[in-house]
Amino acid sequence: MSRLFDIIMRIVTIIAMIGLLGSYTAPYINPNVFYFSSLLGYTYHYLLIVNIILLLYWIARWKKIAILSILIIAAGYPLITTYYGLNPQTVPDAPHDLSIMTYNIQMLGIGEKDAPAKIENYINNSGNDIVCMQEFPQREASFKKFPAYPYYHRNRDVALVSRYPIINKGVIKFDKGHSAACVYGDIAIGKDTIRVYSVHLESYRLGKNEQQIYKELTSGNTQNATQGVKTISSRLVTANRNRAKQAQIIKDHMLQSPYPVIICGDFNDTPISFAYHTLSEGMKDCFIEKGRGLGNTYIGEFPSFRIDHILHAPTLGTVSYTRDTVKYSDHYPVQSDIRF
Repeated sequence: MSRLFDIIMRIVTIIAMIGLLGSYTAPYINPNVFYFSSLLGYTYHYLLIVNIILLLYWIARWKKIAILSILIIAAGYPLITTYYGLNPQTVPDAPHDLSIMTYNIQMLGIGEKDAPAKIENYINNSGNDIVCMQEFPQREASFKKFPAYPYYHRNRDVALVSRYPIINKGVIKFDKGHSAACVYGDIAIGKDTIRVYSVHLESYRLGKNEQQIYKELTSGNTQNATQGVKTISSRLVTANRNRAKQAQIIKDHMLQSPYPVIICGDFNDTPISFAYHTLSEGMKDCFIEKGRGLGNTYIGEFPSFRIDHILHAPTLGTVSYTRDTVKYSDHYPVQSDIRF
């Protein structure tokens, strides 16, 4: 019986190893070329945990397969440091030149009676120099609700507000039918100028139907499981493919910037994704530099991931990173102090 159990555990371990190795490819394979890798990227966190548990089992059994398991887990160490913040507690009020925040405000907390006032007060009193917002109301009058920030720029549902002058601004255009939006502004801070992008990449467009499917699947109702998985997977793949294209368009624009770049926003993608990898290549991620733990930023109906990011040019430095856990929206706000 023990021998049969070992055989079953070996099969499970090999499948888990292959799955984990597959998830490692998600940041590097364009989903427009091969989409399955992008789906495996969502399972990275869970596959890593499963592989660690299986590793402990094989160590306890004193079996050589544990060595292979260690090697496969170790091969993904760069992704571990991208996914999990391993930094000590940051020093409060350390010297810095700029405070910046990104916040998906969900149309000012749509559906919640007191949410608009709470979000407005929170942002105005946050003390940040620049705030990048996504799902911003598409009304010019909305900027009047943020008097702490006299300079602003908006397109579609993304906005950029600043205490400092925006001396030049523009819009990144995407293919028709894409729901992404991105604006940028060149901001003069003393003798320095930086370019800041506020971005909202393609959403999954998961509505009430998909929410119901997800609830049924997670509650154990498998009656329509096959069709449900196909429906949600199709939405994920389409969004992954579109974000890959959008990220490349933004990256090409960033590379032409005459100033150091900071890009903030709701990428709608985890650190184990092609879109994130495209935008973060050659950049510093404030979470990796100063963050701790998982740092999940989405708190809606579906599984939580870190999909809101602050990246900056390597010539700049991260002083601190904070994810505030106020629940005025379906995202947490993310803030970072940066030095020039």
